[in-house]
Amino acid sequence: MRIALELSHRNRYLTLPVNVNHLISSLIYHIVSNSSSEYAERLHEQGYRLDKRTFKLFTFSPLFPGGHRRWKMNRDGTMTTDARSVSIMISSGKAEFIEHLVVGLLHQPYVQIGRQRFKVETVKKLEPPELGDDMRFIMLSPLVCSTKLDGEKYPKFLLPGDEEFKRVLLENLLGKYEALCGQSYEGENTELRVEVSEEYVERKHGKITKLITLKEGLPDETKIRGMLAPFRLRVSQSLMEVGYYCGFGGLNAQGFGMVKVENR
Repeated sequence: MRIALELSHRNRYLTLPVNVNHLISSLIYHIVSNSSSEYAERLHEQGYRLDKRTFKLFTFSPLFPGGHRRWKMNRDGTMTTDARSVSIMISSGKAEFIEHLVVGLLHQPYVQIGRQRFKVETVKKLEPPELGDDMRFIMLSPLVCSTKLDGEKYPKFLLPGDEEFKRVLLENLLGKYEALCGQSYEGENTELRVEVSEEYVERKHGKITKLITLKEGLPDETKIRGMLAPFRLRVSQSLMEVGYYCGFGGLNAQGFGMVKVENR
């Protein structure tokens, strides 16, 4: 399920950090805790477990300025818009997460992102698209696939041209499916094919990644690189639905891997 929030503010201009992901993620946990502090703490600390791996099974989009406005990037690492409102989509394959989120919003008509205060104007459930086993998506936020060998300090971020990309993406979907459904995937088709839009790659001169800094300026600051390009995905419908609602790739709860259906 997906919901969209419209948030208004009273400032002439709205300025936020460019690397705002961790602030939004923290806000989501805070809103959920208004409904159930126990659930929010369990989700944050443990998530949905699968052996030694954990999945949060939710993701969110960037903040979109209202009125067809855009963000202006400033040299000091902030972004500014004159839009009087912003919107954000939040998505999860877990109904209980969305339920706690909506109930939490009923208890919190105002929210804080960094130093900015917003009024929650609307909370809207989005109509689900028809998903099949062959879909074309537009990335709303970067898709992160990575591997990390024993003894290495930093992960290796993968792109569709890398040999391990498809394997890592598929294993991630299978893990989420099991964490979401409570059982192993038993479908016959476990093949995955992904094709990035060649026209887009050519238009962007091959620059189809985006670097985002999490917890910028803090001791545990982390730089993440992900793919940001339209792509075609062929995989079973069940796994397609998992990726659409829970996010594709890793770090979904930090705002990575959210897509929308092309031409929708």
